Formats: sequence, structure tokens, C-alpha cells
Amino acid sequence: MNTERIHHYLQGYLDNIVLPSYNENRSEPISLNINDLRLGSYQPPIFHVFIDVTPKNTPKMSLSGIEKRIVDFLKIFSINSKVKIHWDKRPLF
Repeated sequence: MNTERIHHYLQGYLDNIVLPSYNENRSEPISLNINDLRLGSYQPPIFHVFIDVTPKNTPKMSLSGIEKRIVDFLKIFSINSKVKIHWDKRPLF
């Protein structure tokens, strides 16, 4: 699995498809930047997606629709394991 390629396509999907439709109903538009993608080492593996949200005061509950769209998009790359989205966090290692 090439995470650089997934990173590139996922960022494009967020910028061109998800965010324009999400921001049209908001007074303050948001932007999402993918920081890192990691596959966990435990069984069953968890695919971790680390995303930075701008502005920082965006309620995480309002991002649940975007989270579902990201999980659905990752199925294109045959990522059928559980996906965990980390908003405004960094990996420990």
C-alpha cells in the first residue's frame, strides 16, 4: 500500500469535492490538510488518518459527515479495516 499516493488522492478529494459542498452552508469556511496516514500494527489493524483543521475552533461534531465520506473514499483503495480519524493531532512515533 502506497500511503503517499493515498495521501495525494485523499487531499484532492477533500479540496475539490467535500469542502466546497460543506463550506457553502457555513459562515466561516474551513480547510482540511492531511498530516499523516498510518496503518496500525495491532490485529486487527486500524488505519489512522491525521488531519489538521483550520480554524482550530471548529466543533468536531460538525465534522462527522466529512469523517464518513473519508471512510467511504478509502474503500476505493481496498482499506477495509477500521479507520480512525484524528482531528488536529499528530502521531506519537
